[in-house]
Amino acid sequence: MALTSTSLDSDLRLRFEAGPEGVTRLTHRQAGGLCHIGKPYWDGKVLLTQLINPTAGFFAGDRLVAEIELGAGASVLLSSPSATRLHTMHHGASELRQTFRLSEHSWLEVLPDLLIPQKASEATLHTRIELHPSASLVYLDLLAPGRRAHGEALAFRRLATALDLVTHEGIPLARERARLDPTTDAWRLQTASGEPAFVGTFWLHLPGWSAFSSLFPHLETLPGKLQVGASQLSPDLFVIRLLTPDSLALRRACLIVRESLACHFPRLLTRTGKL
Repeated sequence: MALTSTSLDSDLRLRFEAGPEGVTRLTHRQAGGLCHIGKPYWDGKVLLTQLINPTAGFFAGDRLVAEIELGAGASVLLSSPSATRLHTMHHGASELRQTFRLSEHSWLEVLPDLLIPQKASEATLHTRIELHPSASLVYLDLLAPGRRAHGEALAFRRLATALDLVTHEGIPLARERARLDPTTDAWRLQTASGEPAFVGTFWLHLPGWSAFSSLFPHLETLPGKLQVGASQLSPDLFVIRLLTPDSLALRRACLIVRESLACHFPRLLTRTGKL
């Protein structure tokens, strides 16, 4: 970790491995600065691990590089206890680069809280997920339009996001890019009626799952003012996107999606206290 008078440059390195009895353990840990971790807890299905940002977000010049690896058969749930804020930046920007590597028959669920870009903030966020064909992934991304209670909806300066899902050999499975500038791209974070929107996206890699269409009745009856889209990108890769002007409606919808998936994947029955 490097510390300057105004910013932090931090690294996070975690490796999880499954023992011969099937219990997942955290076997390598390097953390500090912009990201600390809570004491992991094995609940019999997954190792619950909290990632904690002590500054509740990123300031100008902050940079976090995270590398998280799951060994063969490891089962992990990563969550965060509170929202991550991109604090107001009068100049400069922040950066988050995170890489997840999933080995054979591993399971990873990523369940964060909202990312909230505050007024005049700027950030680059890049996520890369490397998947063994037999690995399972439930990855949730939550984005707010800003601090609406403070009158800061769509008041950030710029937010550039990139997500790459690839095989463990580096072959692309999915790629998404977004460069959000409210002066030109506000529509990307607005509802059909023009209201600032909260966006939730589930990226799912679930080998051998053939019941994706069974989620549609649940998606069609989600409560609140929701716009919902769902696609199957390949036999094992799926994406669900939720958009609403109400943050509570988004949380309820994400919980319902997760509970619906839990009917097929018992590891999602884990109680997290989230959403």
